[in-house]
Amino acid sequence: MSKYFPGLLICFWLMSATSGMAQRGHGSLYSTVGLGLPTYDSYGLAKRLGGVGAGVRSPYFLNTINPASQTSIGLSHTFILDVDVSYNQQKITTGNETISNNFSNLNYFNIWFRFSPKSTVSLGLSPVTIQDYSYSDTYYFEGMADRYTRIFKGWGNVNKAYLNFATSLTPRISVGIRPSFLFGNFQKETTYLDQYGAGFLYARNNSYTGLGTEAGIQVNLLQNEKHMLTFGTSGQWYSELNGTGTSRVENLGQEVLYEADEVELDYKLGSTVRSGLSFQNKSWIIGADVLYGFSATDEDYGIPNQVYSVGAEFVPDFFDSEFIKQMSFSLGANYDTGSITIEGAKVSSYEVSSAIGIPLNRSSRLAIGYKYRNMGDVDIISKESLNTITLNFSFGDTWFFRRKFE
Repeated sequence: MSKYFPGLLICFWLMSATSGMAQRGHGSLYSTVGLGLPTYDSYGLAKRLGGVGAGVRSPYFLNTINPASQTSIGLSHTFILDVDVSYNQQKITTGNETISNNFSNLNYFNIWFRFSPKSTVSLGLSPVTIQDYSYSDTYYFEGMADRYTRIFKGWGNVNKAYLNFATSLTPRISVGIRPSFLFGNFQKETTYLDQYGAGFLYARNNSYTGLGTEAGIQVNLLQNEKHMLTFGTSGQWYSELNGTGTSRVENLGQEVLYEADEVELDYKLGSTVRSGLSFQNKSWIIGADVLYGFSATDEDYGIPNQVYSVGAEFVPDFFDSEFIKQMSFSLGANYDTGSITIEGAKVSSYEVSSAIGIPLNRSSRLAIGYKYRNMGDVDIISKESLNTITLNFSFGDTWFFRRKFE
């Protein structure tokens, strides 16, 4: 096990460094709605496949989409640490200007164990929604002739800490359940500046907690020694989030001018249902998913949406002695009809992703991925493009496995 310590140390260093480099107020303007934009658990293998995962049963890599999928890992693995970090370059075009931002994120991590030939368990942490925005306008107070520049900034996530249990009921049927604890903290700031640069700051801090659960099933419709066709379906449900909010007004010298009493808050995230098919053989995974998302609390902006995803991954021979044959090559794409509407216009998006997996040893990989995302339109609020470089570390081993010698 000690041979993995250098890799693990590098991994955790990247995790801490990435968290520290993350910037505030540099994300999508559309994340101002509610508690931000949903992530749909598209990390690691699922991100490489364009968000596909309902029916995917990879024998080598963890699938974050369907809780039932985690029994698919081969018996050669009893432990996997999966981590996803990214660097992002964003371009936002409005009717008045074009803004470019750069930021980095720790996206998720998952620790997976096999404790019997048929059952597995994993622990993980990942965001459910992401809010990160900044913009400005001109404002006049009633009865005053002075013009103020008003600058809005907001950032925060709803995160989930989860336990995933999966078991194989039969050689063809697997089920899984993923209970989770949700927590989030959101900072929102509105700065008012007059023509001389003087002014004040209105700051709010909102915190939320709640519970969630996800469940899934996968059925091998066709299965033989060379290939299989799998149908999978899964659903997510979250309780109403409850929390508290505080607010204050201070001058730019950080002297508090007014502080409001704490208020109680609540918010209901939208549930999702997803289904898909996956064809797999020794070298290929080819899959397609359809996700239906129910609207969140925001009656003025939230609407039901659908996400259509397709993806494929090719691994010539995972256990071959030749380096090139151990590599993986992935391609995926998806289209989201839009979970929010602004003045009657749906905010749709599409993504295209690709990745190359590089073997670190017989059971550990580094996948280097690229994703392009296009969202919205200038006629709504903004047209946004996002270029993302992702590093997905997957460290595997055979811990807790008793070997028998004769």
